[in-house]
Amino acid sequence: MGKINKLILAILIMSVLSLFIGCSNNMPFVNNGEKIKNLKVSKSDSNDEWFKLNLYFDGSADEKKAETIKEERLINKEELIGEIIIQELIKGPSVGSQLKPIFPKGTKLLSFSIKDKIAYINLSSNAKYKMTAIREEACLRSIALSLTELESVDKVKILVDSKNVDTLGGNFNISKPYNNNDIALIKNK
Repeated sequence: MGKINKLILAILIMSVLSLFIGCSNNMPFVNNGEKIKNLKVSKSDSNDEWFKLNLYFDGSADEKKAETIKEERLINKEELIGEIIIQELIKGPSVGSQLKPIFPKGTKLLSFSIKDKIAYINLSSNAKYKMTAIREEACLRSIALSLTELESVDKVKILVDSKNVDTLGGNFNISKPYNNNDIALIKNK
């Protein structure tokens, strides 16, 4: 993998990690550029599917001396990229684009994982609302086509607030995992 690809991947990892790592309100703001400088990323195995990250947390025993302690994490690259794909779909198309967003404002990604070639997408309740059949089809196709670009994903399963749902907009049955080729088959009659 080229140096540019590694840099882009490191930036993407930092973006996602910044969503997961919280600090108390009295901590000074640190921008992503500074975070990237402080992060050491290395390959953890030869098949290049995982990143080993060293994260540092507060290990202070008392209030007299600050101490940070390293914790190693293994991050699956495909899951990380899949999560970024969904976050970008939630953000919507670029400014000035003639394209329309597929999710309503306020939609949040609660969790994302890949298991047995199925991407599990857990969205906030904002994602479920009454839609026209055309709009819902575009939404479901956008999700499926975007995620099946990943080698580790053949189908997607959408959850809302960690619960199985039959539909997002009332027109398609998404109670089971689906891919782009299944869209016509899962349309409610």
